[in-house]
Amino acid sequence: MTYLDPVPGRFEAGHTYTVGFWVLQHGTHPFEGVLDRVGLRLTRADGRSVTFEATPLPEAAHYATSLAVPRGEWKVEALQGWFPTYEVGVLKIPGDMRVAPVPAEMVGGQRTEERWGAIRPPKVVPGEVPTFVPASPDQLATAPKPGAATSQETVPTNGTANGTAAGTGGEAAGTGGDVVKAGAQSAATSAGIPAYTLLLAAAGGAALAAAALWVTARRRSRR
Repeated sequence: MTYLDPVPGRFEAGHTYTVGFWVLQHGTHPFEGVLDRVGLRLTRADGRSVTFEATPLPEAAHYATSLAVPRGEWKVEALQGWFPTYEVGVLKIPGDMRVAPVPAEMVGGQRTEERWGAIRPPKVVPGEVPTFVPASPDQLATAPKPGAATSQETVPTNGTANGTAAGTGGEAAGTGGDVVKAGAQSAATSAGIPAYTLLLAAAGGAALAAAALWVTARRRSRR
């Protein structure tokens, strides 16, 4: 099951928002294993969809991704590795995120509060929308408890996008289901310029500058 961290009260088309969420087995504890693909998939009524892949955070079962989508009403589903997708709710743009109640039959086991510190998932009551309980002063005074984030790395897919991927411009989804991968490339790399090419260019420029100084010094000595 996937629970969102607190989200903005309003979303606008084309704006970038970072969303944190928790993927918990039976809604109470982290999965003790590797989840090979984690993210949020948004689907509009006309069939357009986009998937935003997530990055693991230091806390166990905690992830984050960035969203930028155009106008419309979008069904939000969570990709939870090899577990079935989970229906998070509905995002209306412009508008807000309406989180769906937690299915009572899916919650099982006892949640252990000692597992997390001040940074923790919301409180879950079966059949209701997850709610957040503020951390105590003692919890805020202690360092966050890191989890096995390295064992929950998201492996990006190699699918090709059939439309314009999400960005600050607003057009996010393509009819084939675009995938927006976590992380960003440098401007040089994204433009197709290898890093070693830039290094060679810099070295060549330095050599030319040194040669020019040497020629100038020689001319002055001859005078």
